Amino acid sequence: MHIPDGLMDPLVAAAGWLLAIAVLAYATRRVNREMDDRRLPLMAVLAAGIFVAQMLNFPIGAGTTGHLVGAALAAILLGPWAGMAVMMVIFTIQCLLFVDGGITALGLNFFNMGVIGCLAGHFVHRAFPEKHGASGAFAAAWLAVFLGALATAFELSLSSLLSGGTFGIAPLIAMPLMSAYYAVIATGEAVITAGILAYLAQVAPDMLWRSRSGRDGPAPEREAPSDG
Repeated sequence: MHIPDGLMDPLVAAAGWLLAIAVLAYATRRVNREMDDRRLPLMAVLAAGIFVAQMLNFPIGAGTTGHLVGAALAAILLGPWAGMAVMMVIFTIQCLLFVDGGITALGLNFFNMGVIGCLAGHFVHRAFPEKHGASGAFAAAWLAVFLGALATAFELSLSSLLSGGTFGIAPLIAMPLMSAYYAVIATGEAVITAGILAYLAQVAPDMLWRSRSGRDGPAPEREAPSDG
């Protein structure tokens, strides 16, 4: 899903940068105000893990690549604003050191995967009751990836229309191609995300409790299930 340099119409790329700067400024303020220092190690571990997962790229045609994203997992465990900060660090390192995504398209890449992914992942997961956490994690991760892919396809299509085909990709190619590939990729990411959260629910339930409640301290003891 990383967009390279030279693929987007300059107006679309510039709009992406403006959106990214505005959202990142707000997210940074929220993180500085809300984040507990004890959660910084988790941010670092998540950043490293997601970075590695995203580096496993494969081409899907039309100038873009397919890969896992990880934004939903970051948002579920850290909240949407800290999740966005983690994703921006990842995208910047990938762009500058590994040429994975162009610097002119960094704003769009952050918006598509970081902003949309974190907001969708956080709010969809929170919409599910705790007893349906696995289903919520699956839905959140799937939508986070798929909506980001649709946004990318829209931007590619818009670039093509604005430039008369000089930039971007024709809508009849971009929309079905990105939708088809990322429906499958999103399913894989949803399974992985749900699996990771199910594992954490067993070994570190307090981590998930804090992420849902926004509070620190140990999770309250759960009542033993009744036998009826």
